[in-house]
Amino acid sequence: MAPSEAYILSSFLLSPGPLPTVISLQQFTELFPKKLRSHPHVKTLYRELQEIRDQDLNVVNGNIDQETKDGEKQKEELRKAIMKSGIMDINDHDRREMDMDVQLFGQKTDVVSSEEYHSVSSLLSEMELACTNIEHDIFRIDQDATVIMSEIDTTVGDLSDLRYGKMQGPGGAGDVVDQAMQGLANLEDACYRAAIDHRIKMPSIPLYPRAISSSNPHDNPLPNLLQTPSGLALLELQGTINLPPTGERQLDEQQSQDQYLVDNDTAPTATGATYETPLGKLMFPDYAPQTTNKDDTSWMKRVYLYVGRYQRMTGEVKKLPQPIAIVQRRGETDELEIREIVKFKMIFKSRPEPVNNS
Repeated sequence: MAPSEAYILSSFLLSPGPLPTVISLQQFTELFPKKLRSHPHVKTLYRELQEIRDQDLNVVNGNIDQETKDGEKQKEELRKAIMKSGIMDINDHDRREMDMDVQLFGQKTDVVSSEEYHSVSSLLSEMELACTNIEHDIFRIDQDATVIMSEIDTTVGDLSDLRYGKMQGPGGAGDVVDQAMQGLANLEDACYRAAIDHRIKMPSIPLYPRAISSSNPHDNPLPNLLQTPSGLALLELQGTINLPPTGERQLDEQQSQDQYLVDNDTAPTATGATYETPLGKLMFPDYAPQTTNKDDTSWMKRVYLYVGRYQRMTGEVKKLPQPIAIVQRRGETDELEIREIVKFKMIFKSRPEPVNNS
């Protein structure tokens, strides 16, 4: 059972209240000097203080009784207010909660009457009104969203017109183009006048056509489509060529040259030899000089480049979008000469694949 209000107040106010509980006679005597501790008035003073303390406790006890009675009155007033409000089916737990609120926060003077509570009909009417207000708010929000979407569409359309040059108004696309062309023409005239005023002379180098070669075209091992007077061809390798170091390369080339001289019973010349590193051997498997027609280009789809004895790269022959002129210097002069005009190239963009040299 929960403790009552009188028990709680008495336990906290009356139990520690008597003077002997606060300070004993011996402790009170030790508060005086040693010469006066044995004086009889010390004990008399302690008794008088104890009597005054008891009178105060009696007053506190009377206040506790009065507070308990006031609490009962407040509970009764609360019960009457509940009965008047029309709220039924209040269990003991609810009553305890209400009693606790009254004890903690006091009794409220403004008691809610039964007229301020909704009935079934009034509650339905209020709910219908709330639904109507919500529908109006939704309709207004939809209208605002429609206006915003139309503004966004207009902005996107204007940006699209700006992107594709469909500008509106007096400054249309035609005017902009005319202004740009006029500006370029003015710039060209200004550059021309500046060149005349400062007598700027552009450097010029004589360029001569290629000389007529007396070599026999049948000696060129390339297909007829790739043949040029000097035998040059454009080869594109999409990768890196890893050559041996200079010392090893010269040693290998020297051994190859010596072996060639021995096989041909030729003595080396005293002028020195030029060492070259072979990169591979070109083969056109679908091309036959005797049977392939000049207009047939099917053989261009497959070209082999043998690297060493056990690796092969597969490529193809492609026509250049624009022919490439190979220019070289004529002797020690500042004149240039067209060496070749290349119209096709051989491209190898795949990795080497192993082959059997059997």
